Amino acid sequence: MKVYRIEELESFQTPEGVMTPVFAYDKAAVTNLEIPAGLQVKPHSHPGDGILILKKGSVKLFGESAVVIKAGDLAFIPGGTEVGLESNEDSEAVILSVPSRYNSVEEFRERLRSLFPGR
Repeated sequence: MKVYRIEELESFQTPEGVMTPVFAYDKAAVTNLEIPAGLQVKPHSHPGDGILILKKGSVKLFGESAVVIKAGDLAFIPGGTEVGLESNEDSEAVILSVPSRYNSVEEFRERLRSLFPGR
């Protein structure tokens, strides 16, 4: 068994909030996401399925339709689905990506470092 302490892991300021890659291998990736109040993310898609579990706060997810999810809710986003996000309060989520686009968490972190240097 391996335990990951999110507060001890490297985080990245991104346009989608503060991402902390927790775990990744070819089959799945786990990311902690801190979502600041006022954040708006335009609809976009990812190739694999996404499972978003909201731990704190509430956010509006929108694409073909809109829904507000709150702490404790789980949203399943099939791969290729366009979805955006709006947050009116500080929120936090765990995202499970299946399959992962990365073979290791270090590969995931390197990608974020290359996209968001010095952030």
